[in-house]
Amino acid sequence: MIVKKAKDHNIITSNTCGNIHEILTDEDYESLSVAVLPDSQPTKGHYHENFEEIYFVLDGSVKLKFYNPENDETWCDELKANELCVIPKGVHHVIEETSPGNRLCVLCVPCFVDGDLIPSEIL
Repeated sequence: MIVKKAKDHNIITSNTCGNIHEILTDEDYESLSVAVLPDSQPTKGHYHENFEEIYFVLDGSVKLKFYNPENDETWCDELKANELCVIPKGVHHVIEETSPGNRLCVLCVPCFVDGDLIPSEIL
């Protein structure tokens, strides 16, 4: 059993995503990592080759843009509180806009891999 309290969060700053509160990492559990971005801000476009991301909006809203190289499709979507999206491996994504005071929970399946954050030349 794993219990993670707020005092156990590892707070890091990412050049792509800003301030991240790491809650569950590969050191805790090898199949899933969990982080919360309090008051997330626009990010830089990127993609991952080794894991999927699930964005779950806890509070507020985020506007996202995606590019799928498999079918050369680009689209935008907005997620509000209690909504989520699953971003498959290889799909480019960027947070373009956020509402004040938003909170975004990010789950990576399998765990986030440091170094598997590839800048997008499309977004």
